[in-house]
Amino acid sequence: MQAWTGGRVDARPWQRIPERMNSLGLTAEDGMAQVWFVDAAGRLSGGAAAVNEALRLVWWARPLTWLYHLPGVPRLEDRLYRWIAANRNHLPGGTAACRIEPAADQVKHYSGEDMPATGK
Repeated sequence: MQAWTGGRVDARPWQRIPERMNSLGLTAEDGMAQVWFVDAAGRLSGGAAAVNEALRLVWWARPLTWLYHLPGVPRLEDRLYRWIAANRNHLPGGTAACRIEPAADQVKHYSGEDMPATGK
């Protein structure tokens, strides 16, 4: 993401920036639940909205982000985002960093529709 935006997006795993997460009022659970974007004014966006905010800074992807404002598209993108987030370690390009090991008694595979959503 940094290369696509000319360094205007500083993408880091939430586990490596606990102090920054704290300063934004975000918990570890928030970090595990979805990606977050902080704009220049300090406003938070989460999930699909965060992805769209980051992609607005990529010249070739910016036109696609306009779709997010059409009726019904945010809901569809949110469902897709939750499904991808729930299955990210199984997708091409998934790494060990994408895997979150739950306790054995808490294993659950989400369909995307039933994944818990968080909002700040």
